[in-house]
Amino acid sequence: MTDIQSDVFTIVPEPITPEAFAPFGEVVSVEATPKLPIDLYNGLNAIHGPMLLEADEPVEFIYFRVGYRGGDIRYLERHHGVTQTFIPLGGIPFVSVVAAPDAPLADGFPDFAAVRAFLVPGDAVLNIRRGTWHEPPFPTQDGQKFFISSTPGVTKGLQSAVNADGEVHKLDVDKRNPVFRTGRRLRVEMP
Repeated sequence: MTDIQSDVFTIVPEPITPEAFAPFGEVVSVEATPKLPIDLYNGLNAIHGPMLLEADEPVEFIYFRVGYRGGDIRYLERHHGVTQTFIPLGGIPFVSVVAAPDAPLADGFPDFAAVRAFLVPGDAVLNIRRGTWHEPPFPTQDGQKFFISSTPGVTKGLQSAVNADGEVHKLDVDKRNPVFRTGRRLRVEMP
């Protein structure tokens, strides 16, 4: 569901389900993913998943602490050389904003109508497919923490300076600014 004003396009998050998130990646959680048939340690453990991590270069993980930033979407970015996994720490829900890798582009930015938002429980893990447009997780609390898969190309690209147009196009980072590209603001309604 969206709310359209003349210069602002607002996306309302929907509850995440594996089926709804399938065009963008995978969801692993106790509620959303069947338990694998395995009996270790007298059945005291449960395994859910698996999800496939793909990368064209060595995988690294980064610890990401995110300040509460409201609902303004400053960028959508994508990475072609890696699937990117978002693992929340602390059990706090977050919002994920995504568009499919093949989303139609308007002025070089994913068409606003193709961008979706999901409310993700704090115990669910997301694995985003290669090329999926996304914004880093939107925390629902200031200082929320995540463990995120990356590669040197993504990490170094994200550390590079933002261009004068407010974008980054370096290594495996294609980070585009909706205001620069379309003249309109894109935002997500935060819970």
